Amino acid sequence: MSYTDDSADTPPNRGWTEDDSLLFVDLADVFVPSRDEQIATIASLVPAAEDETFTVVELAAGGGALAVAVLQTFPNCHYVALDGSAVMRTHLREVLRDYGERVEIHDFELADTSWRHALPTPLRCVISSLSVHHLDGAGKQQLFADLAARIMPGGALLLADIVEPLGPQARHVFASQWDVAAQVQSLARDGDLTAFEMFRQLDWNYFTAPPDPMDKPSRLFDQLLWLREAGFLQVDCFWMRAGHAIYGGYK
Repeated sequence: MSYTDDSADTPPNRGWTEDDSLLFVDLADVFVPSRDEQIATIASLVPAAEDETFTVVELAAGGGALAVAVLQTFPNCHYVALDGSAVMRTHLREVLRDYGERVEIHDFELADTSWRHALPTPLRCVISSLSVHHLDGAGKQQLFADLAARIMPGGALLLADIVEPLGPQARHVFASQWDVAAQVQSLARDGDLTAFEMFRQLDWNYFTAPPDPMDKPSRLFDQLLWLREAGFLQVDCFWMRAGHAIYGGYK
């Protein structure tokens, strides 16, 4: 089974629109809490020496910032960037063009299982940022199990995503922290709160926004258990702020 044709337009039933993709490329450094710190943390957790040759797959590679960080940190790694948005894939080709044959870019649909059988072997690491929360609990469990079967011993699955709070107190804290982060990052980037006001107008803060059927975050504790059940032995949360966690497991 091969990946989907990466020249195809994004199917209309995917929910996330190409306008969303364009917006996210432009404003991710405001909308995502501590984005640079998150990227650096994920890159530091990849289980490899800097000079090793190995393969990394990123699910929903988006604007390419995480890909660039990993490719620069590990100059001999091969990188497979998967994304369901034609806009994002075009952007990825531009951002990653200097890395030449070290990079492959393909279309995929996260909830589909066929792409999982097309993953390269041996596979050292799978990483993803802000995508797995679009799967429900059963979908996450299946994804973790499928990836555990493909990742080599000593490899890892590393995720950065929003997580469901356990109660209203945690939800309030997560929402407040995210608003503060967006304000600070809007001021740092532009010198004003214009981008933050857009963040508010678009109801980007999951913890205060009206329900969206696309968003299905799960509790962090549950996901750590599912990772263990899938076969990852060293499972942990490595970073957390504003309801965004970096977590995963090692084989």
